[in-house]
Amino acid sequence: MSFLYMILAIAFIVLLYMRIETTLLKVRRVYLTRSSQHLKIVQLSDIHIKFLKVNITKILKVLEEEKPDLVILTGDYIDSVKQIPAFFSFLDRIKGGNEVFLCFGNHDYGAFHQNESGFLRFVSDIKQKGIKVLLNESVYYKKGQSTYNLIGIEDFRSKRYDLKKAFENCESNVTANIAFSHNPDIVLELPEGKADFLLCGHFHGGQIWMPFNLEFMILRHEKICKMGIIKGLHKLNNVMIYINSGIGNVLFPLRFLSKPEITVLYFK
Repeated sequence: MSFLYMILAIAFIVLLYMRIETTLLKVRRVYLTRSSQHLKIVQLSDIHIKFLKVNITKILKVLEEEKPDLVILTGDYIDSVKQIPAFFSFLDRIKGGNEVFLCFGNHDYGAFHQNESGFLRFVSDIKQKGIKVLLNESVYYKKGQSTYNLIGIEDFRSKRYDLKKAFENCESNVTANIAFSHNPDIVLELPEGKADFLLCGHFHGGQIWMPFNLEFMILRHEKICKMGIIKGLHKLNNVMIYINSGIGNVLFPLRFLSKPEITVLYFK
């Protein structure tokens, strides 16, 4: 009986820690240049507002301290249309004086159950907040003497991506082409030479760590994770890809050895 109590106590402690870990926040810095004339982007991903346990004041403190040129959100905000008000409240606070861009993830599309008109209203309401929604499209951005194409690509799993459309209006002779999308597998579809950098999310860094990458071997179907690319910075097909571990949680509010993450990236 004492052995059973010990097992139950250990299970309780582990579950308690997993719940606490969802409230933590790691700031990861990625230097793609050491130049003082950099473009600074803060990336947030996989908000999953229903199970977001990171206090928003922590996120706002990072944004205030970092003063980024741009904030980019890379998908998975809601799982149901009932969560839209909570997500909009989150967006309003994140927006502040920041220039914010975003794309959508598979959970966002799934929340509308093929209700395209509802989804388009959702997009319109976000744009009215002064947030730039890039759906298979690009914008030109200039900072100092450096110029960039920012390319938002719709979600790979949702089969809404259109790479020809996404890149067709890109300016030539820019400092860098920075693409962002939700699912990292899109990197395997990118045309040669079209993107220098790709920001993604989707994998949650594992969310619940398992030995030998079992989560990715058993529960995930994406090709890129089968190659051992699950989080952080990698180079694949001549594209530098960063996979953010996200700040929210899917299915349940638990994490294990995969702290919520905000990424600060420096580009040139």
